[in-house]
Amino acid sequence: MVRRYAVGTAAGAALIVSLTACQGSGDDKQSAQVPAAQAIALASQKTSTVDSYKVAVTAAGTGGEAAAKMHGTIQIRLKPQLQATGTLDSATVKGQSLPGGERAILLGDDFYAKVPQQLSQFAGGKPWVKFSVSQASKQAGVNLDSIIKRANPAEQTKIFTGSKDARRVGTESIDGVKTTHYEGTVTPEQVGQLDPRAQQAFKQFYQRSGANKVTFDLWVGKDSLPRKLVTKVTADKGTASSTMIFSDYNKSFSVSAPPASEVTDGNQLKNALGSQMH
Repeated sequence: MVRRYAVGTAAGAALIVSLTACQGSGDDKQSAQVPAAQAIALASQKTSTVDSYKVAVTAAGTGGEAAAKMHGTIQIRLKPQLQATGTLDSATVKGQSLPGGERAILLGDDFYAKVPQQLSQFAGGKPWVKFSVSQASKQAGVNLDSIIKRANPAEQTKIFTGSKDARRVGTESIDGVKTTHYEGTVTPEQVGQLDPRAQQAFKQFYQRSGANKVTFDLWVGKDSLPRKLVTKVTADKGTASSTMIFSDYNKSFSVSAPPASEVTDGNQLKNALGSQMH
């Protein structure tokens, strides 16, 4: 059970950290008849105007260590400081189901995870555990802080501007909103308008995985705000896909840390987990 919570907490963290960077925005002047390349470019130009949004995401992977499926909902505020709150509704990793309803909060460098009641003894009986994103980055050897600072939806939208085969498919209603559906592919060499450092990171990721392209489907409302995004990647060792449904653009919401009296230091839980997992 302790091992399952450790995996679940990691999944929740990854969900919030990675998915804060997975949406796009747009322009009120877009028409359903605007060519696909132009519509995506307009969305890329206007994405930076989005301050907050809500996204429901389902992600799945196959093949070895990547075999997993999870669903969660995240509400994100990008400005003036990155804040997010989310719930990992369900998750399965390598055929093993993880506890549902896991909650998490991200406030700048602080990541709070809700501790299941059956594991509260490892957290001093407190319901929340706190981790430092920057410290976790050092321990994991991965610059999570850099990833979070790139939690700008404009960076994701720019990726699709490099597609050479983007096309308009038709129209569809997403949660009652009429949208235009675009689809296409993008390769590591066609990563749009990303800065050189981001381009290199994107290429290295796909080179390591053995993937050679990303297939995307994007549903955009008449206000140019994306309502749904589906991405699929096929690599040497398996496949990965994600489906994101967007709502609550630029709606205000508040995120606050749990009371200090209900929070334990993540190092305490880490030591407890370590003793149980060896």
